[in-house]
Amino acid sequence: MKKILLTIAIIAAAACQRTPATVELVPMDEMQYGDDTRTGVPFAKDPTVIHFGDRYLMYYSITSYVDSLAPGGASPERKGWHSGIAESTDMIHWKRVGDLDLRDSKGNQIWGGVAPCVKIIDGQIHLFYQRRWGPAHNNNNIWHATSKDGITFVNTFDEPIFVPSTQWSIDRSIDAEVYRVGDKMILMFATRDKTQTNQMLGMAEAPYGSDYGPDKWTLLSVDAPFIKPDLPWEQHCIEAPTVIEYKGFWYMFYAGAYNHELQMIGLATSKDGYHFTRIEPDGLLYKNGEPGSWHAGESGHPGVFQDNDGSIWLFYQGKASKNGNYKLSVCKVVFK
Repeated sequence: MKKILLTIAIIAAAACQRTPATVELVPMDEMQYGDDTRTGVPFAKDPTVIHFGDRYLMYYSITSYVDSLAPGGASPERKGWHSGIAESTDMIHWKRVGDLDLRDSKGNQIWGGVAPCVKIIDGQIHLFYQRRWGPAHNNNNIWHATSKDGITFVNTFDEPIFVPSTQWSIDRSIDAEVYRVGDKMILMFATRDKTQTNQMLGMAEAPYGSDYGPDKWTLLSVDAPFIKPDLPWEQHCIEAPTVIEYKGFWYMFYAGAYNHELQMIGLATSKDGYHFTRIEPDGLLYKNGEPGSWHAGESGHPGVFQDNDGSIWLFYQGKASKNGNYKLSVCKVVFK
């Protein structure tokens, strides 16, 4: 009996001491996508991907029109930043579908929705995105919409669903990421300190399966961000978190350093989905490319995606030089 109890104790201790898997990224450099409809030059950033029906749909931010390509008579909002959609059957070769068809709750078309986070939750397509609103200076916040076809999205509320109110940040929330932990939906967001120098990450939660409206979110990062730029390569910015759960651990890929400042991709892990620790030695997982490569100037803003067969992929943005145009590519995520 003592031997059995001792064996059980050893097994339990081993379980408590288990550690996250080592993560490796296998680049698929043959996949390079850009949308040239607004500037005449391929451009796309902030990727997120779903598998819907018989195709993959990729959503991404697209920049403002150049004057020569701008629609005649359109409003400034229509001509500004928005999101685009591309489709693929293999995640390598992508074809533009069109601009994101975003509507308010009354069916009116609206513009300016960027940094999309699209997830299929219990069979329903959800979009969490950022958009400016109202007269306030720091009025970029997270909104929510749903879709039946992956193309047309209708706001569930004609107001932001989450505006942080803290002593450590401005009232800004961007780069939404959502994922499930038990009976909660976790929302990660990027914001800035009161001086608007440092970009950091906060966290909130809502009941899983709710309408994810403004009254459902409880701020968890009340006194401080849950992670902020502390390492040399992160400079003054941590943003674009994206999370996947794998065999009882949560893996958060994130972007370190601001855009145009040699942004690269980091990784932090968690045993509970709430508390994250950077991988050793410095959190850095994926650097910019070698000189002369398509992403020599940046590898940033990741978006993780798990396919129906269980394979996991990390989409990201890159550019050839500091002032180059953004394109999108993908790496296969390998856990060892």
